[in-house]
Amino acid sequence: MKSCAWLLLLAFTLLDQIICDKFVSRPYFGDTETVITVQQGEAAFFNCHVFNLANQTVSWMRTLDGYPLFIGNEKYINDQRFELVSRRRGQNTLKLKFTNASDAGNFDCQVSTNPKISQIFKLNIIVPSVSVEGEKEKHVMAGSPVELKCYIKNCLKQPTYVFWYMSGSRLLDSSGHVKVRTSMLPSGVTALSVLSIDRVSLADRGNYTCRPASGGEASISLHVLEGEKPAGLQHDQTSGGWFLCKNVNVLAAGVVGSFLLTNCLHRM
Repeated sequence: MKSCAWLLLLAFTLLDQIICDKFVSRPYFGDTETVITVQQGEAAFFNCHVFNLANQTVSWMRTLDGYPLFIGNEKYINDQRFELVSRRRGQNTLKLKFTNASDAGNFDCQVSTNPKISQIFKLNIIVPSVSVEGEKEKHVMAGSPVELKCYIKNCLKQPTYVFWYMSGSRLLDSSGHVKVRTSMLPSGVTALSVLSIDRVSLADRGNYTCRPASGGEASISLHVLEGEKPAGLQHDQTSGGWFLCKNVNVLAAGVVGSFLLTNCLHRM
């Protein structure tokens, strides 16, 4: 009886060891964040940790169309925004640069076991809205200061950059003529970019466009006026004055003529 009990115990121990060895030797995924939320224009990182990889291969797939991005270290997609930034054994990090709204969806980290095992990552893209303060046109007098304000709403963080363009050409605040400052408002969800000019001139008139890294743009037309009143208005007033003087002269001539005619009639 004792020998039978000992044999049964040995059998269960060996079976348990075999099961444990088989389980431990199989690849498995480590804990990681699988829901990735980024602001449009920013980079997204997918960290897939695989343990006990042995001689198996890790692949990345785009679930939307089933297209392979990487199989091992071999790249299969012709999109330079995708790259593997960690190639250490078990560390498989996929990076997607310059994200846009169409990139939202699921990405699959697969291990070539039989059957395959996979870990699904969900990518959410936040798209901020862009607007310029005020109307679509702004009128200022030459020599006066001006500020153009651009609001980027629904932000996760301050955009990496906010570029300003005048009639298609990018403005550089290093020139000293224009200054650009960008910051997050206290709400934490809106960024404000301000373009300022201390003294505007006729050369500053044109169409100004605010374009943040997060995508989108907004524009405003700047009109610079000379003198105290717009030239068109001054022209109207001059024309009106000339017309008024002409009428007065005609009226005066009529009065004088009438007076002379009356005197002539009395003398007759």
